[in-house]
Amino acid sequence: MLNPTAASRLMAGFVFLTLVTAAAAADWAALHGRVLDPSGAAVPGAAVTLTAREDQTGRAAFTNISGEFRFDSIPPGEYLLAVRAADLASPPPLSLSLAAGEPRTLDLRLELARVATHVQVTAAGVAESVEQVAKALDVIDRTELDRRAEYSLAEAVRLVPGLRLHQVGGPGSLARILSRGLRPWDTSVLIDGVRLRDTAAPQGDATGFIADVPIVNSSRIEVLRGSGSSLYGTNAGGGVINVVTDSGGGPLRGDVSAEGGGLGMARGLARLAGGVLDDRLRYSAGVSHLNVTRGVDGDDVYRNSALQGAVAATLAPSTTLTARLFASDSFAGLNNSPEAAAAANLPASGIVPAIPNRTFIPALNDPDSRRSSLFLSTLVALHQRLSPKASWRAAYHNLTTTRDNWDGPAGPGLFEPAFPSAGRFDGRTDTAQARADLQLAPAHLLAGGYEFERESYDNLNTDLNPDPTRRLRARLEIAQRSHAFWVQDQVRLAGDRLQVSLSGRTQGFGLDAPRFTGASPLYLGAPLAAPPRAWTGDVALAWFLPASGTKLRAHAGNGYRAPSLYERFGATFFFGSFSALGDPRLAPERLASFDAGIDQYLARSRVRLRATWFYTKLRETIAFDFASITPATDPFGRFGGYRNTGGGLARGFELSLEANPVRTLTLNSSYTYTNSDDRISTVREGTLKSFRIFDHMFTAAVTQRIGRRVDLTFDLLAAGDYLFPFFTAQGARAFRFNGPLKADLAAAYTHPIGERVSLKLFTRIENLFNTERYEDGFPTPGAWAVIGLKTSF
Repeated sequence: MLNPTAASRLMAGFVFLTLVTAAAAADWAALHGRVLDPSGAAVPGAAVTLTAREDQTGRAAFTNISGEFRFDSIPPGEYLLAVRAADLASPPPLSLSLAAGEPRTLDLRLELARVATHVQVTAAGVAESVEQVAKALDVIDRTELDRRAEYSLAEAVRLVPGLRLHQVGGPGSLARILSRGLRPWDTSVLIDGVRLRDTAAPQGDATGFIADVPIVNSSRIEVLRGSGSSLYGTNAGGGVINVVTDSGGGPLRGDVSAEGGGLGMARGLARLAGGVLDDRLRYSAGVSHLNVTRGVDGDDVYRNSALQGAVAATLAPSTTLTARLFASDSFAGLNNSPEAAAAANLPASGIVPAIPNRTFIPALNDPDSRRSSLFLSTLVALHQRLSPKASWRAAYHNLTTTRDNWDGPAGPGLFEPAFPSAGRFDGRTDTAQARADLQLAPAHLLAGGYEFERESYDNLNTDLNPDPTRRLRARLEIAQRSHAFWVQDQVRLAGDRLQVSLSGRTQGFGLDAPRFTGASPLYLGAPLAAPPRAWTGDVALAWFLPASGTKLRAHAGNGYRAPSLYERFGATFFFGSFSALGDPRLAPERLASFDAGIDQYLARSRVRLRATWFYTKLRETIAFDFASITPATDPFGRFGGYRNTGGGLARGFELSLEANPVRTLTLNSSYTYTNSDDRISTVREGTLKSFRIFDHMFTAAVTQRIGRRVDLTFDLLAAGDYLFPFFTAQGARAFRFNGPLKADLAAAYTHPIGERVSLKLFTRIENLFNTERYEDGFPTPGAWAVIGLKTSF
């Protein structure tokens, strides 16, 4: 097992080795230039970013009064250069090759209006412009996040085509993200390209922490739809959401903001970024605190404190050391789960209409039920360029998660504990990665790598029984390790009009015996032979037609999800003993996906239309089975548990529009149709329709700038009905809930104070139409608003 001390020694060895090998390199690259408007006049205050293709590190510079920018002491290599300025549109990122000892000078000319363009790093694991990507991908940058005044990852991604945000209440309540009709654990959440997931969760995914990921110091959020397992491993079969930390660099800058209002919400945020030593040392950091004192029912308290930052040091022209950190500490009051009404209130047959306090009882406040949670993600990476065509990178990532759930006898439910009890779930993941990149030709990049991962699960159940001799203290500890190898080949052909990307990954697993304390152990005779390996492959193609502004693309791949530790060795504790639920023999879940689409640019790139058809087949899944698993036939004596089985099918299409008809107006809209079916019905009505999935979803966002100081952003989410099951006296029944109709409005007024300081007054109104809605029977907030003040320098 890798521990922080061993990892730090290993990284120190890497630093020493690379400093020795880099000592002969004496020359840096440099880039100078100007940013001009369409008339050729200088544009002061424009943000210019330079992103390295291979190690994805970025630098920032801002133009002076003459529109000039400069980057000095740059490691030689391949870069993408992008520029952004208020009231003007950015051209596509420019691909550059910077050589040692050869300063480069160029001018960047902005446009009056065109659709937004971005640099992204998620689709292929290297920096590319969105226009080059052969996969379905969206980018939400800091400018959009600020204009919408978003405070959480969950809210930030709700307008992305194909994504369904499912949140059972107000700020801090449990949130799920479902991509293209799949399950929550089929979408992987990344922080700077490494996995955020809870190894102590039933499916080993990030769902329990999505609501606790605030917007702190992120430069952008990248959303990839379609299989990403060949690059990002487990839980990425349906897509990837990558939260990218601001890389810093450039002159010292920052902002401080405070806001408060509805639901008893108060939030503070402070950010700082810059660079020193000719930008050889770049840094950024942000800290936030969110406090909700009332919530939906007046007692839904929630608190979150978070820290996110990055440091990058260019040790030599060929060597860069980076460190990134994201930490979140949360506390939330919980409610009882909703339940079906009495059988007399339900129709005798057919799908039940979900009517609050008639056919179902909404979630009720539970005054002594609460949850505290913590995650800490730390990444250290070293990148070295061996030659203009070869480089390598080594990284160590540690992720620690904790969830602590408390409940007492004061709640309104039928199954409240007789005295306070707690369940603590601790997870830890240590990951070591190494990769090499080889430029075989100017249009041919070959990459490959190795990943070792060790994950652990620690569950402690306790209570406060008045009789100390009967108090509960039962503990379950599990661990597993894995080795993965991957390779990716990218090539551009036919004068860069055809782009082909091939990738593959294989992962093997090793299990440790579980440890039980406080009760009789389980799985004593379980075979601990290596479970089946996971194999994935991926191909993406894009054909560009420059004359017509058309891109045709296709993406096919198979994804997987490794069985979680709970699914392999999990147990429930009931009446003083453990009962087995897991199966150490489980094989990984497998799926196959395909999508094809077209991107069409119109009106001199002021309009972009996108259409994508998608199809996903869950070939093998892991399901909880009550019916066929019995002690008489099960080797672990289970009365139900996890087993491998077949899966369902999801297909549909996504349509989207982006338009920037004039420089002060931006329009975005999308429509998604999803037809998602399970393999076996689990409700009395016999429906195969997947739960929580909308057939139809429409989104729209409009941003209007008025003069140079006022910004207005209106966004809308409207979706069709969805199904969710409740247990009743007649068995499980499907209930039909109304889909959301949610509109938000954000407004901001910015007042400059001198050349470098500005003051912004902003407000955000949530659920503008005050629609009443329930998610799985949990009430969601009506109309509420906040007002805030932000100082930037």
